[in-house]
Amino acid sequence: MDTAVAWDWTEIRRARRTRATVDDQVRAVQLARENIRLLEENERLRQENADLAGSAEMWIRLYEAALARANQPSPVFGGFDLTATRQ
Repeated sequence: MDTAVAWDWTEIRRARRTRATVDDQVRAVQLARENIRLLEENERLRQENADLAGSAEMWIRLYEAALARANQPSPVFGGFDLTATRQ
């Protein structure tokens, strides 16, 4: 003989709603953790960018100083014009 099972649909809906709420809460916690991680990574990248920008500015100043020294006449060769070539 077959047995009929009576379902209480309100209980099933309540169980699903509870599970969805738990899933939403877990997802909210995961998203909060991800937001914190992204904020920390963003701050780290901003600091690295500031370090790199400062380093680039320093290298530019060093290059400009070396270029200025290279364009000054050498005291060793006095007043000789070293740019002229023999013909």
